[in-house]
Amino acid sequence: MPLRKLLAYACIYVLWGGSFLAIRELVGATRAPVPPFFAAGFRFAAAGLVLLAWSLGRERARLTLRQALSSAGLGLVMFTCEYSALFWAETRVTSGIAAVVSATIPVWIFAGEMWLLRTQRASALAVGGIGVGFAGVVLLALPGSGAAGRSSAVAVAAMVAGALCWSAGTLASRRMDLPTSQKTNASVQMLCGGVLLLVLSGAVGEWHRMPPAPELLTPRVLGSMAYLVVAASIISYTAYVWLLTHDSPTRVSSYAYVNPVIALIVGAALAGERLGALQAVGAVLVLAGVFATLRVRARVAQQETSPRREPAEESAS
Repeated sequence: MPLRKLLAYACIYVLWGGSFLAIRELVGATRAPVPPFFAAGFRFAAAGLVLLAWSLGRERARLTLRQALSSAGLGLVMFTCEYSALFWAETRVTSGIAAVVSATIPVWIFAGEMWLLRTQRASALAVGGIGVGFAGVVLLALPGSGAAGRSSAVAVAAMVAGALCWSAGTLASRRMDLPTSQKTNASVQMLCGGVLLLVLSGAVGEWHRMPPAPELLTPRVLGSMAYLVVAASIISYTAYVWLLTHDSPTRVSSYAYVNPVIALIVGAALAGERLGALQAVGAVLVLAGVFATLRVRARVAQQETSPRREPAEESAS
């Protein structure tokens, strides 16, 4: 595999996987945490502004009013709803649990394709994967052993609701007039979602609860925010878009079950996070469900794009 492609996969695997601990460092610290909606809003407003300026300037992308409104609507459903839930939940749950619950998004998208859009046929593996993933989420919501591994059922429910919003936005986007440039589309969604998150932050009174500047402008806070804006948003998303045009979507989608593993490792190594026994089983079930649904989607995509071949031509690998 070429070096550039390896580096791109490292970005979407490691940098996205590490973003959950960076969020936890911002909003879940015991000393002067950053308010969650403000942290999420600043992250995406800053990243979206940079990506939009780059897209409109370097790529000379064109953006109609209708496309801008469609992207802004998706920004509300996907970024504002999903990340307000995620950032708030990480004030109560560990970064590893947050990453595992977020990984269920492909499961809910596949369920929507089967039972709402009717674009996928129900199979035993697909339905089993959805059921296993749901069972894993239920186990994650149960009390764990030890302070670091204890989660809140309310927080897990909020993250599931956010994941469902992201999934609904993904399904709806297939019938919307959106910018042809993926960078432009994503940057408008990020920017609008981030601005709305900042509005939400002000509406719930977070701006009045901001910690003092000396406690807010610490290396930990500044480093975590810089990581989220630059590494986890701008760099990683650019690598993701590049991979979509240089590798198969099936292989690129592997980040969905690699990110939680990276997040669990990083959380344990750098923050001492531990899962309870039931939560560990739940994490395994969620990852198994995600893997199963992605495998079904890969098989369907291969059948739709590959020409029919005789059995003797099938590869043994």
